[in-house]
Amino acid sequence: MKWKKAVLFGILIWILMFVIVSAFIAFKIYYPYLWARIFLALISGTISFILAGYLKPKKASVALVYGIIFLAVGVILDALITIRFNPAIFGTRSLWLGYFLVLIAPLLRIKKTPRAIPCPK
Repeated sequence: MKWKKAVLFGILIWILMFVIVSAFIAFKIYYPYLWARIFLALISGTISFILAGYLKPKKASVALVYGIIFLAVGVILDALITIRFNPAIFGTRSLWLGYFLVLIAPLLRIKKTPRAIPCPK
């Protein structure tokens, strides 16, 4: 289990999403459009999926722990930082969709080992 790397990747996911969402808000395409919020949730899941590939989880339990770490880091940083800019952030469904995708994305990166083919007797 690569705890430090998982926490760093969680921070990286949060930073990337903070910058991307800030750009969407700056260009005024975040709030009025549902598609933009869903697209951002998909981006967060994709980033989580890509970074989980570097962690190479071998079992579902390990992948789920990585997802939980990514999620916990994001929630903590949102509670500490993002809530200052948007007090209603935890009331948005698209945020929870993004959190869910970040949580399950590492499960899609489980490295399956090939099974040995039994020799005929």
